[in-house]
Amino acid sequence: MNRFVSWWKSAEGSAARAGLLTALPMVAGLVLVAQMASEAGAYFPAVYVLAAALAAVGTLAFSRLRLALALGPDLVMAGWLFSLLVISHGLTLGQLYALLAVVSLFACLAAFSGLASRIVSAVPDCIRAVLPVALGAMLVLWGMEQGRMLLASPVHLVMLGDFADPLAYFSLLGLVLMLGLRALGVRQAVGGGLVLTALLSFIEGFWIVPPAPFYAPEGLDRAAGLFLLAGDGDAQALGVMATVAPWLFLALLLTFYGRWQALGTGRDVPTKKPLCVVCILNLLAALLGMTPMTAAPESALAGESGQAHPHAYALGAAAGLAFLLSAAPLAKELASFPAMLVPCVIFAGLLLLARARFDWAGADLAERTAAVVLCVLVPLTYDMALGLAVAVAAYVFLKVLAGRTADVTRTMRMFAALAVLLVFAESWLF
Repeated sequence: MNRFVSWWKSAEGSAARAGLLTALPMVAGLVLVAQMASEAGAYFPAVYVLAAALAAVGTLAFSRLRLALALGPDLVMAGWLFSLLVISHGLTLGQLYALLAVVSLFACLAAFSGLASRIVSAVPDCIRAVLPVALGAMLVLWGMEQGRMLLASPVHLVMLGDFADPLAYFSLLGLVLMLGLRALGVRQAVGGGLVLTALLSFIEGFWIVPPAPFYAPEGLDRAAGLFLLAGDGDAQALGVMATVAPWLFLALLLTFYGRWQALGTGRDVPTKKPLCVVCILNLLAALLGMTPMTAAPESALAGESGQAHPHAYALGAAAGLAFLLSAAPLAKELASFPAMLVPCVIFAGLLLLARARFDWAGADLAERTAAVVLCVLVPLTYDMALGLAVAVAAYVFLKVLAGRTADVTRTMRMFAALAVLLVFAESWLF
């Protein structure tokens, strides 16, 4: 017991606690992707269990590369795939997972051959510098919308929520508690604010512990191997699949790369290794009946202790995800009133905003424009791949227009041309 207490108070124990705090806010993403899949005809329990299991496996795999990086479902891509490709364009789930398997296989080949590394290396340094701002702003905006602190407006872009709404009130209260504890120098400010918000929400009756909060994972046979049924749908869907495949390929690479760079983990780790890991995991996800996974932005909660001890951080995150894996009823209850989860997401976004390092005074017009485009598009669209593609295209166009062609490599020009074509393809398809 004394040994455990000593370990818990050590730097490794702090990293493990950071991992647990990373896993808890991921509840919302796990539940949302399972709900989107169920609306398209998938089996909710199976998708939820697969998402949690793959997240745990991916987090442990990244720790082998000394990366304090959690893996989570890509909600933006899941929304595209289920609501637009399956529901709107008529693809069957078998065709969808066959498409994902083929694209993930090509992504694996590109990653192992080094092609993927060359593609992402075309992202200019100025854009890499503002990635934390783009991702941080996206987290803050998404968290405030989920907590109903911001609402859609018919006149303005957004408007403040009604703080008589219990969810908005408790979400703001949780954020104030975390920031207040942080200002007082409390080391576990996030955990303390989360526990206090959870207790207040529970006392007020806004969420309850379900009568059966845990159950054994079930229905995996209704998800795994769906790609084998790709031939059961309409043959005309092949045209849609062929059109969307290049964009999915680029989105798989750019979304993960952009988030990984923004989170600032493993700066001295070669790009090739993390890309290979995430591509293999996404191929496994497609074969098992799950949408693509990517770097979870909640990984910003890892902090210095998590980055210094990635193995302990991964163990803590995997333990939290393993707990959630068999707690789907409890997870759905927490996601229905996410007052304890929203402040963690916003706090993670604020941590990323504090990491911003971009020399606005020393940047030229092309660099400033690309930075602004990225910082505007990512928070408004929640789409890292689209933001990176348009930002690189704007950078190359303005550099060439200004006659500074020496700053634009051949790979960067090809990337920009491909980005423009794929943006047009996305606007037509999505």
